[in-house]
Amino acid sequence: AGIQTMAAASANVTKVSLELGGKAPGIVMPDADLDLAVKSIIASRVINTGQVCNCCERVYVHSSVKEAFLEKLLAGFKQVKVGDPNQYTDLDMGPLKALKSVEEKVKKAIEQGAELLCGGHRIGTKGYFFEPTILINCTQKMDIIQEETFGPVLPVVEFTEVEDAIAWANDCEYGLTSSIYTQNLDMTFKLIRALKFGETYVNRENFEAMQGFHAGWRKSGIGGADGKHGLEEYLQTQLVYLETKG
Repeated sequence: AGIQTMAAASANVTKVSLELGGKAPGIVMPDADLDLAVKSIIASRVINTGQVCNCCERVYVHSSVKEAFLEKLLAGFKQVKVGDPNQYTDLDMGPLKALKSVEEKVKKAIEQGAELLCGGHRIGTKGYFFEPTILINCTQKMDIIQEETFGPVLPVVEFTEVEDAIAWANDCEYGLTSSIYTQNLDMTFKLIRALKFGETYVNRENFEAMQGFHAGWRKSGIGGADGKHGLEEYLQTQLVYLETKG
């Protein structure tokens, strides 16, 4: 849709500002506060039933903390409340618009070798509700790692070398948001410099602040919103050189 919009705008050389898709990686380092990481990643995955471009769409967790992380992640996902917001007020997730698409993506991931840790199925036969889902034993070439899911599905990939985590995180056509979980400030800035994403969140959920500049790289869009730079996206520059006789 964004490409078509650009093509239509090109006829009149009209400026466009596009916020498109995302496939946000979250990197969990060995020294991460796992409780904080799990809480933040779950919040970033299930908000609006995962139908947010910012959402954490895939996780790379260091092998030394993988088991502990998955144990906490599974417990957290099991506590997510799903249902009809017309009937309940204490929900974490409501209906899922792209129910059929998400079902197909999970099915294909399993066919490609991923394993269901929890969820993976439609809830009931009425409405559009889907279980919060964790997929483990995922690999970089799986479609679930490369393509935007836009639903409450979280694939997890294990890594041992940080260089691999960086390369895999960047191995994607999108470049909107990313997140890092570590207590090491040097490592934080190493990762920030290496990640090819318009936004990076450190030890927090993937929700932008209005005073920031919400903008993606690569196929995540052109231009952005929020903050001073977001306002400038909707302005034109007019420069005047005026000379007067002394």
